[in-house]
Amino acid sequence: MYGIGNLSFASAVFTVGIIGFASIIILTVFAEPKVDISPTQGPACPGFNIVINANGFKPNSTVAVKFVGSDSKIPLYTSFDTNSTGGFNDVTFADDLKADHYKLYFGDDANNDGIFDIGTKRVYANVTVIENATSQQCEGD
Repeated sequence: MYGIGNLSFASAVFTVGIIGFASIIILTVFAEPKVDISPTQGPACPGFNIVINANGFKPNSTVAVKFVGSDSKIPLYTSFDTNSTGGFNDVTFADDLKADHYKLYFGDDANNDGIFDIGTKRVYANVTVIENATSQQCEGD
């Protein structure tokens, strides 16, 4: 009887562990990508950069980032490698962007061909580049 009780307990723990692990995998697969950028606006000056913190993309893959201006043109395209959890924290320089309101579109691009993968979930963030920056803003004081 003592052996059967231990076996039942071990089976229950194993079952709960498997269900918990499966739910983590399912949540990771269906999680919405999330992107935070900082700053959301800045001067059109040399050295202006944007810090990107992203999560929820394909693990150990590539995420494409397209800066789309108000004229629907893409003046800047870049990509970042994701870590084992599908995230990255990196910096991109935006100092050669002209003054405008931009949408930064993010999406998986596993083969790094500049085209979002079919069926990938896309997210975006907004950034504004200010035209008439003062010399103080450009110097970062």
